[in-house]
Parts: sequence; C-alpha cells; structure tokens
Amino acid sequence: MRYFNEINILRAFAILAVISIHVSTYFTKMGSINVLAATYMAIDVFSHFAVPLFICISGFVLYNKYSGAIDLRTFYEKRLMSVLPQYLIFSTFYLGVTYIVPMIRAKPVDLDIPHILYLYATGGCFYHLWFFVLIIQLYLLYPAIVRIYHYCDARGRTCELLIALFFAGVIFHTIYPAPDVYVLGVATRFMAYIFYFVLGMFIRSRYDDLVLKSVSTTPPYCLSLPLLCCTLLGIFTYAHEYFAVEITRIQPIAGQYWHWIDSMTTPLYYVVIFALCFGISLHLVSRRTRVFTVLEKIGHYSFGIYLVHAFFIYVLVQVFPRLGFDWNNWLFYPLTFALTLVLSYLSVEIIQKLPYSTYIIGSTR
Repeated sequence: MRYFNEINILRAFAILAVISIHVSTYFTKMGSINVLAATYMAIDVFSHFAVPLFICISGFVLYNKYSGAIDLRTFYEKRLMSVLPQYLIFSTFYLGVTYIVPMIRAKPVDLDIPHILYLYATGGCFYHLWFFVLIIQLYLLYPAIVRIYHYCDARGRTCELLIALFFAGVIFHTIYPAPDVYVLGVATRFMAYIFYFVLGMFIRSRYDDLVLKSVSTTPPYCLSLPLLCCTLLGIFTYAHEYFAVEITRIQPIAGQYWHWIDSMTTPLYYVVIFALCFGISLHLVSRRTRVFTVLEKIGHYSFGIYLVHAFFIYVLVQVFPRLGFDWNNWLFYPLTFALTLVLSYLSVEIIQKLPYSTYIIGSTR
C-alpha cells in the first residue's frame, strides 16, 4: 500500500477548517450585519470545505487500501472499530456535559431514555458528532460503492458516475427532509457527500497521471475568481437566512431558484478549494519546512482533535462572555481559534499516551 505524505497535510487543513467553522458560526448571534459579521460569514463560508475534504480523503485512503477483493468480515471489523468506540465514548461524554451544566444551573433536561437512544442513533449528542454517523454509513456502503466504481471504470464511465453523484447531492440538499422526518434525512445523509467520496477514489486511481500533472501546475491566481464569487454567494445566502436581508437586484433574478443555484455551485466551490489545498500540500511536502512538520503532526492528530475540540469551544464560549469578551470583539475569533487548537492538540498528545488510546481518539500514527 502506497503512502502519501500530502494526505496528512490535507487532514490538517480540514481540521483547521472544522475549528474555524465552529468558531466563526457565532456571527449568527450578532444583531445586525457589520464588517465583523461579514468577515465571520466569509470565513465560515470558505471553511465549510472541511467535511467534504475529510470525506474525499476517506474515499482516497480506502481505495488506496481496498481497491481489490474485500474480505467483508475483516473490512467491517477494522472500519467500525476505527470509529464506533470513539463515537460512543465521546457521545456519552458530551451528553454528560450538556446534561450536567444545565442541572448545575437548575434548568430542566430531557432524561427520557428513548430520546437519549435517538441522540446516539442520529449523532445528536453534540453538534459535531453527526459526522460519525455519516462516515459509518459510507464504511458500510463501501463494498457496494467500489463494485459500482469498478463497473463504471471498466467501461470508461467514471465521469458519468461522478456527474450522476454530483446531481444526487444537489437534489438531496434542495429537498432535504423536513424536521418532522429528520430520521429519514440522517439515514440518507450519505447521498449529500457520496460525490466527494467517489471523487477521492477517482483521484487515487489516476493519481500520477491526473493530479500531479494538472493540479500541481495550476497557477493559484486561476482559482481566485471562482473562490471570490462563491464566497460572495455564500455571504449573500447567510445574510438572507440569518439577517433577513433582501438584495433587490439579485433576489428577483434568483427568486425561488436561489437554493438550487447555491446547491449546485457549492460542490464546485469545494472542489476548487480542494485543488488549492492540494497544491499547497504538494509544495510543503517538497520543501519539508517547519510548517510542514507542524501541519503533519496536526494531520496525524486530526481525528482526535475533531473529537475534543468542540468541548474546548463550549467551555471558552461559556467563559469569555462572562469576562465581557464575546463574538462582537475582533479578537474573539483568532483567540478562540488559537486556544481551541492548542488545547485540543495538547489533550490528544496526552490521551494518546494512555493505554487503549486508539479506542478513545483513534490512531495517531
């Protein structure tokens, strides 16, 4: 099995973007749009490539290891043991945190057992744990996905497959089930991300011929215009959703089709960011600078950082406003981001020294 140094750099970019999303999202608590809120929105829009990139990396890595015949029992044992224990442990941990804090404040909590089981089943114990339900779905489906991919690839139809999965994701986003059938949405969530997963498989199968000859030689300035346009599109969408802003010159043109436009451009936006991140990662791998060393370590710890970072954000956001320092301050984002990253990194560094740490924060090799 071939090893790719750049994959850990990409994981580092993805986990940094995850932390960025969960810090910048506090623009939603601002009362009106100003320069700071617009800055948060731009950061949030751009950073949302994080989970799609993680999914793309998962497709790449799985295809790198399991592109041939698969022993289903061994495959499922290894894959599920790599995510299920960690998911259950941290679901319990976060559920305890979110129940204990309200109890201390004498606020009511829902201790209904069916409700708690529902949270475990849907990734609802804390806001970031939905990702594990998604990745478990893709692991369960991988043997079928790789068969379909091989079938299309043997007939020269992989591009058609990617296009079909792209539109499947667009349709899913535009007709996402209403809250009263939320379970249906969770059960089919993989449809929104399977395009990125198969894209990762496609990139791996043509890595030397396609990626190294094209993406690595693409001038970065060629990506600036689509990045700018899609970021502005995302800012407008956020402004309209969270601040009820109507831009009269755009709204009549887009009308009821605005959501479709956003759903179709967003995956292409993320692919452009993937290309940018990959070009940077190749550059860092070739230079082996101190930045490469730091990002490689963050990439190794990315799984554990994903698990623990939400706790530190939760604590900081509880503490900072009591000190008169909240999201309306320009230093809130950089300080919260930096502290979350450092504390998460150090906690993973400590936990990985414990016995059976793999079952807590995954492998850090």
